[in-house]
Amino acid sequence: MLNLEIIGKKITTLRKSKALTQNDLAERLFVTHQAVSKWENGKSIPSIELLYEMTKLFDVSIDYLLDHSEIDPSDYESRFKHQPREIVISSYLKSNQPNHQFSKVFYLLNKEERSLLLSLIVNKTLSVDVDVAWPYLNNRERKYLLGAILTGKIEYDLTPLLKHLKIEEIEMIEAQLGYNISNTHNYIIRSEKNEKRKTKSK
Repeated sequence: MLNLEIIGKKITTLRKSKALTQNDLAERLFVTHQAVSKWENGKSIPSIELLYEMTKLFDVSIDYLLDHSEIDPSDYESRFKHQPREIVISSYLKSNQPNHQFSKVFYLLNKEERSLLLSLIVNKTLSVDVDVAWPYLNNRERKYLLGAILTGKIEYDLTPLLKHLKIEEIEMIEAQLGYNISNTHNYIIRSEKNEKRKTKSK
């Protein structure tokens, strides 16, 4: 049996995600404002034709609109299939466990969305550890994050990453630091010596 109240809440959420008023939605669907208000208050349900128009407008499936069962908030694959992308991404950004959920979300994102998340990590708006994000990044993204670390935008000890770096990434680090890094131990020692040299030269 259809739950009109839940269907109404979904219509409200979808409408607001597009920054539409009830009047705006009514105009787009060629119905009255009162009709939209009744749907959202769970007093009536749109016709199948109108539901179909809403699936196109909001980019959701008709199953999502009519299914009374709620999708698990951590099931991002299902959520991306049935909910507007901006709502799903916004929900992730507001989550209490961005580190834990990163692996469930990042691979489902498009290029622009992935870039957004990475920029939020670099700007410290999104609390995701470099160690957590690194395995899911492509070459361009790895270079971007590595650059942020080397320029001090992100405070991070590169030592744990060294064994996972590609030759060009190691070369990038060496060019920035001004010396060779042959292994983790040497990296730590040389970093300390470098700091001591800077102190003595002052």
